[in-house]
Amino acid sequence: MRLLLFLLLPLTLLFTSCGGGEQEVTLEINLEHNGVPFQIGESLTKGDTAIKFELIHFYLSQITLGDEVKEPVVFVNAQDSASMHYVLPLTKKVDRFSFGMGVDSINNIQDPTSFASDHPLSSSNAMYWSWATMYRFFKIDGRVNASGILGADDQLLAWHTGKNALYRTKEIDASIKPGAHLVLTFDLAAFYSGVSLNTETMTHSMVDDYDIAVKLSDNLPAAFSLSVQ
Repeated sequence: MRLLLFLLLPLTLLFTSCGGGEQEVTLEINLEHNGVPFQIGESLTKGDTAIKFELIHFYLSQITLGDEVKEPVVFVNAQDSASMHYVLPLTKKVDRFSFGMGVDSINNIQDPTSFASDHPLSSSNAMYWSWATMYRFFKIDGRVNASGILGADDQLLAWHTGKNALYRTKEIDASIKPGAHLVLTFDLAAFYSGVSLNTETMTHSMVDDYDIAVKLSDNLPAAFSLSVQ
């Protein structure tokens, strides 16, 4: 009898630790520039042009594991670590991760004043365009200088995208099990690839600068990558 208990004990511990344990995954959102991690306020370069991103806010919507939406919308503020870390429920292995970049059309018609201040779609996040009665999807502000040195002659950079036609989605095939740590990386250099830092530094998704917003939005799927740890 003692021998039987001795043999069963390791199995009991095994099932206790694995059978009813992790029922979730963690999601971390990271920023890179040309594959190198960076923080808001760091000076960067593209060719001879100096760049400084001073504000990066954006929405991700319909974050889905397998066929189940785990988060309908999240607001990411690159200066707020809490907005870049999430816990998503997951009880079984899935083979797909998908999400939207921006605010989906259903949420894009919501009234920001109807949400509590801590809700992603709240007016407290200053992402709502009252003139367009819809949300900004990506709000990225900063400065550039063609001389390679940031200073008095900096050119302002403001890439504000929105409108339903600029909503983009991405689906990634990946084996994801409960307990996994997911890292979703946004590469800013890929985001503005093909966009002139001399003549295309301003867009509010209006008629006169809409083509710039389209370029940036079309770059979004390639700018995001996922690793499973």
